[in-house]
Amino acid sequence: MSTLQRRRVNRAGSDSDGSDFTQITTTAEQLADTVKKETTNAEEEKYKSIDADDDDNSSVVGKRVAYDPEEAKLQGDLTIPKLTLMEEVLLMGLKDREGHLSFWNDNISYALRGCILIELALRGKIRMLDDSARKRFDVSERLVEVIDGSKTGEVLLDETLQLMKNDEPLTVANWIDLLSGETWNLMKINYQLKQVRERLAKGLVDKGVLRTEMKNFFLFDMATHPVADSTCKEAIKRRILSVLVSRNMEIEYNEFFPETTSFALIRTVALICSAYGANVLENVLASLDFDKRDRAVGRSDEIMAQFSQFPFKLDAESEYGISINLNREVKDEMDGLTGHDLQLEVVAGVVEVFSRMDLLL
Repeated sequence: MSTLQRRRVNRAGSDSDGSDFTQITTTAEQLADTVKKETTNAEEEKYKSIDADDDDNSSVVGKRVAYDPEEAKLQGDLTIPKLTLMEEVLLMGLKDREGHLSFWNDNISYALRGCILIELALRGKIRMLDDSARKRFDVSERLVEVIDGSKTGEVLLDETLQLMKNDEPLTVANWIDLLSGETWNLMKINYQLKQVRERLAKGLVDKGVLRTEMKNFFLFDMATHPVADSTCKEAIKRRILSVLVSRNMEIEYNEFFPETTSFALIRTVALICSAYGANVLENVLASLDFDKRDRAVGRSDEIMAQFSQFPFKLDAESEYGISINLNREVKDEMDGLTGHDLQLEVVAGVVEVFSRMDLLL
């Protein structure tokens, strides 16, 4: 019994006139004590539950959380790979030990902006504006609209998606120019994405593919990102070479590019076209002899021509006898994922921009 209660009981014993009031007060205080105890017990159970969760989570301390397989399952039963298209292209351009891109590569920054549009299209975020009059224009000059503004979890994709949501529909070529800062429109100069390569590299560090080191370049310290997991980069190279060297293409799947990946072949084709446009495809072909490298470049030209128009030119045969089953496999993949034609049209528009990058830059 509290001190206040004892005082009130003593007063009740000495003053019979206040007995009723004392009884009511005591009952109220007992009820308050009961409520307080129940609240205390509930809080204790809450903290026990939190402690138990902490104990369960303690076993995963130190694991990387940059990629959640459950978040890779998108609306419409689409599944995305661990690395984005932009990250794959950047990884092909990075020197393994030095951890930086070639200082003479002027194309990769522009190409990475195109990769962002392709990635958004393959994730079901954007598509071509469904207007019958659009077919009068080149595929890269057709308007793009946002169909799903929800966040992707990738900072660059979300930043681009927000810009596209807040603006009127623009063409594929217009968006790549704006994101690259290649515009005379002062009202939209702030659309340029900043530090794209560095942000992509840091994303690869978070995913365990690269690591960060500080190196000195001409009296300046610069952050570099050497390859930490060579198996990832080698797997991407083998996937590209399967299309550009082998007579019958066969995609090799792994933890970074699972077999359940949606548009796996379209992604592989987009990777080849993007790497070609970014001038990093030669890094993949460097291990080949001269004849095979020449034929691989020729096959790349064919693929660029086929997939820079929509519908894709899937009836064209390769003059080099390389990946002769590619067209059939792509057609089967598209038949299995119906209702995405307007999204794939965006992919074709970006590839068309890549095919004439030498004229643009």
